[in-house]
Amino acid sequence: MLQQMRSGAASWIAKGLMILLILSFGVWGIADYIGGFSGGGDVATVGSAKVSQPEFADAYRREVSSLQRRFGSAFTPEQARQLGLDETVLNRLIEDKLYVQAADKLGIMITDEQVRAAITNAPAFKGITGQFDRLAFESYLRNEGYSEGMLVALLRQDLARTQLLGSLFGSITTVPNAMVDTILGYRLERRLAEYIVVDAAKLPAPAAPSDAQIENYYKANPLAYTAPERRSLAWFAVTPQQYAAQMPVSDEELREEYDAHRSAYVTPEKRAVEQVVFATEAEAKAAYDAVQKGEDFIAMAARLQKLKPDDVKLGTLTKTELPASIANAVFALPLNTVGEPATSPFGWHLARVTAIQPGTTKSLDEAKDELRQQIALRKATEGLVKLRQQIDDQIAGGATLDEIATAQKTTLVRAANIDAQGFGADGKPVDALPKLPAFLSESFDLDADAEPHIVDQPDGGFILVKATDVKPAALRPLADVKDNVMAALQQRSRSEAAAEAAKQIAERLRSGGDLGKEAASADATVQLSAPLSRGGQPADRALSPAVVSALFNARQPGDVVTGPAGANPANAIVARLIRVEAADPAAIARQKDQTAQQLAGGIAQDLVQQYRQTVQKDIGVKIDPAARARATGL
Repeated sequence: MLQQMRSGAASWIAKGLMILLILSFGVWGIADYIGGFSGGGDVATVGSAKVSQPEFADAYRREVSSLQRRFGSAFTPEQARQLGLDETVLNRLIEDKLYVQAADKLGIMITDEQVRAAITNAPAFKGITGQFDRLAFESYLRNEGYSEGMLVALLRQDLARTQLLGSLFGSITTVPNAMVDTILGYRLERRLAEYIVVDAAKLPAPAAPSDAQIENYYKANPLAYTAPERRSLAWFAVTPQQYAAQMPVSDEELREEYDAHRSAYVTPEKRAVEQVVFATEAEAKAAYDAVQKGEDFIAMAARLQKLKPDDVKLGTLTKTELPASIANAVFALPLNTVGEPATSPFGWHLARVTAIQPGTTKSLDEAKDELRQQIALRKATEGLVKLRQQIDDQIAGGATLDEIATAQKTTLVRAANIDAQGFGADGKPVDALPKLPAFLSESFDLDADAEPHIVDQPDGGFILVKATDVKPAALRPLADVKDNVMAALQQRSRSEAAAEAAKQIAERLRSGGDLGKEAASADATVQLSAPLSRGGQPADRALSPAVVSALFNARQPGDVVTGPAGANPANAIVARLIRVEAADPAAIARQKDQTAQQLAGGIAQDLVQQYRQTVQKDIGVKIDPAARARATGL
């Protein structure tokens, strides 16, 4: 959220912003949770600040929950510990406290106006009118569990952190040209190769795998034969547009809305303008006299200023798009009339109007439908906040999804046996599912006996969903997938045979063999690759990235490499490098500015890390491993 508030800030400064909010939440309002830590001791001491066990544990728990929403309930706390998530979370907390103290030492202060601007300019807090929407702001606070004061305090600290890093490293915008040229010369080098494809399908058919091989492969690759977790869901959605249809709008409200936004219904007059600008008044008057005596305006511009017809045309403009000093004069001119010289900071102007588009004003009657929709939608957005609270109360009171749907006079939508990606048992996407990523991720966090759950939508609407059945992921019986296992084993055998044949061909070529003869014996043809680029998508899709990488690692033309084919990895490639092309200077010139900016950003990131180490050494950090273990239950 706060990253959106400061859209435009460099990613290396803003990347930890949401983490700051989430991590900091743990220090407020959870008395029972905080009281549960009887072991005592802070997890870390950062200068004058502390990372308490409750703060760290809450941050860690939230991070685990976030990963579970992303990867499913199969992601366990044990896996999180194996990935070192506890250390990552602790480092983030320490870094936040280091930068806040460093900003304090440098006297960096964030004003109330800066905080207010960050909040009111946040896209997520804007309503349908594009302005700050208090209801959206309060909805966010309620959903995330913050008070307004908490959010303001956290944002003030983070803005200070951003200002600290921005003032130190935000000016790093240039790197040496020699560095940019060298890197682009390496990146943009191109290579060409000739190659043959060893087709696995043309090799002798492998022997049928034995029962033991089938069973061993099945046991060694359980994920390939595991049926995904599936759920049956029931839900209904409430959108501002649907709710708006129920909102009454009076004539008085229409009038007030029209008066408040009258300018939006005015289309200003536009004029097609031609002009010639002179340096002095005398030159402009001489040109004006010439036109008055019959010389064509375009011909005069060509004679005196060497201007082409297109150079004279300004286009079709409104009054406000012209310099204020000449706008009144131009918009007072009759059609196809050249006005007397008028001055502006740019010089002396001779102007002619060649077309006029009269301005228009949409009346209240003409704008009524649009106004009614705007007012109703605004009322609906406000009403949905209250409706959501009512449904929250119904859920807390034990109401079922069917009962709530009946009360709302809506029909439930149902989908059975869907997986976490939204595919049905037939392997096809379930079209009825809401096109909202959070819908599936949050639905797959629900148990079958869980109460109905509200999924918020970006437009202020929401979806009420319940999991009606949960089928956990399970390994399919070998009998059900035996044919698939046999096919996979045979495919692997063919692929291995093709790779071995390619290696033998490569050895013969390195010993002086002929690629054409080798191609004929393999029932293949010699092909010439398109120019290949380093690290990019192969221009020739027959070559896999592994083969392209091997060709760029080759030392000189004539070197032979092998690898899987691009279009069909079961096939194998034998490729010989035939030419190395230096980077095109024009291509280097086109990419130079962007590459220089990327390199500067990378340097800035490195400097930020070095600065963090310096600040940490200056302020001091102490970690209590035992307290950290207690906080995470290790």
